[in-house]
Amino acid sequence: MSFDQKTREADRIYDEFEPPCDWDHEDTSDTLILMLPGFKKEQLRVQVTSTRVLRVSGERQTNEKKWRRFRKEVSIPPHSDTSSIGAKFEAGILYIKLPKLIKQQNIAPTPTPTPAPIKPTTQEPQKPQQQTIPQKPNNAQVSDQKKQVVQQEPNKDIQEDSQKKGKGKVEEIKDDIDDVNKKVESKVAEKRSLTLEMVSKQRQEYMNALSGLVDEVKKQKKLVNLLLLVFLVLLFGLYVKSVIKSFFSGGHERQEL
Repeated sequence: MSFDQKTREADRIYDEFEPPCDWDHEDTSDTLILMLPGFKKEQLRVQVTSTRVLRVSGERQTNEKKWRRFRKEVSIPPHSDTSSIGAKFEAGILYIKLPKLIKQQNIAPTPTPTPAPIKPTTQEPQKPQQQTIPQKPNNAQVSDQKKQVVQQEPNKDIQEDSQKKGKGKVEEIKDDIDDVNKKVESKVAEKRSLTLEMVSKQRQEYMNALSGLVDEVKKQKKLVNLLLLVFLVLLFGLYVKSVIKSFFSGGHERQEL
């Protein structure tokens, strides 16, 4: 930095002020809203310290030597995610969004069906015969196989139901997130409109006050002109009086001569 720049900065006169602010608390995030009319984006600075402190500062020049500046520090809540903090400046309003840490729900894994054990079938040793006659299936073996089929079918149904329930929960969570985002956008839009109305009202009040001052100045000018006119009339009356007096006094002296 050059010597001229240092001297120019030393000659600055700073006007410290506290900007009005508000909080917008939602289920998934907290938003800090600061009213900064007259500022530009490049004149503001947002910092997050290692001690979980949100620091917002800014300064702007109002005339040759006068500057306006502010500095605000806010403690970040423990449930906020400092790595996802974002800021947006629009229409003289600074929005700083602090997302909340979302805890993941522990979803129990779906149980895998275990196949029922197959009982070994005991067959008696066949005696050697001249002709081999095909043996009929044992009734116990047929009943065991039927039981296995019946047990496997409900296990498949349980697995399909658990998969459908898991997909339904994911869709419900997505719908909830979409609803929360819509609510946040609607509330931000409402607050933005309210701030714009506040700014317009203040501007109208300033204009009314200025017009009142102009009217008072005009009235004072009329009063001055009236005083000047009365003063001129008085001077003219004194002049006429002196002329008449001098006229009469001159005539009297002539008569004496």
